Formats: sequence, C-alpha cells, structure tokens
Amino acid sequence: MTLHRTRAFSRHAALVVGALLVLVGVSGCAADGGPGDGGASAESAATETPTAAPTTEPSSAADDEVTCNAFGDVQTILHNAQAAFYDERMTERELDGWTALASRVLGNIPAADDGRVSDALAAVKEAVPAVQAPLGPSNILSREWDVPGAELLAACEAAGFPVITNGFIGG
Repeated sequence: MTLHRTRAFSRHAALVVGALLVLVGVSGCAADGGPGDGGASAESAATETPTAAPTTEPSSAADDEVTCNAFGDVQTILHNAQAAFYDERMTERELDGWTALASRVLGNIPAADDGRVSDALAAVKEAVPAVQAPLGPSNILSREWDVPGAELLAACEAAGFPVITNGFIGG
C-alpha cells in the first residue's frame, strides 16, 4: 500500500469515527433528564406560553435537506473512489480525478441563508475549495476536511436529514 493510500484511508477512518462520536454526543444531549435535573415541573410547564416557530423554518428545512442529500453525493463519490483505489482497481490519477469532481460537486451545493447546516457547509467549503481544473489538485481527503466534514454530518443528523453514502464498488 502506498503512503498516499495509507494516509487517505486513515483520514477517511478518522472522519467516520469523528462523525460517529459527534452523533453519539448529540443523541446524548437529547436524553430526557430525571427528577432533580433542574428542569421545570409539569405544573409550571403547563402555564408557560409556547413560542411561535420562525416563519423561515420550512424553507430552511427544505434547503437543509437538499444540502444534506448533496453532501451524501460527495461522500458517495469519495467512498467509492477510495474503495476502488485501495483495491487497486484505480490509479492515483483516476482517484485525483474523482476527488476533483467531488470538490466541484461540494462547491455547487446550495445552502440555506442561516442555521447550523448552512454554517457547517460554509466551513467545509472554506476548508476545501472547489477545484476549477478537471484534474486539478484537491485537498478534499486532507486533514482540513476531517473536522468540518464531521460537523456537517452532525448538523445534518441533528436537522433530521442523515447523510447517506452509497457503496457500489466491488463484489
């Protein structure tokens, strides 16, 4: 295995592990506390007036769904390209072409005006600028990708739009 393959694999594994840790942390925050957790009692909760949801929520949620689905496409491109590369069914030049394509797809993902998903997408786009040349160099598999990529995965999960990666290389 070449140094490029080993580094890229460890980065991808770190992204996956980081995303899982973030997701576990997010799901733990949603757990309901028991008595003595400082929460309001049932009586005081019944007297509070509910606040209206922001009017921009539906369009923002629709934008978040599009963003998260498109990010799944980027993840699918990267997953399958790396799998083929590690199985030695693809050259490094071909992998570079697929990563350049993934960075351009990432650069074209639309975002809502505001919110956690939009902010996370902006951080990913800042860390991994879109490649303009067909086979230009991309840092989409670098360490710069790991943290913002994991944050976008977590933001999509928290918004109710989990990122789905499709594997179709191999057997």
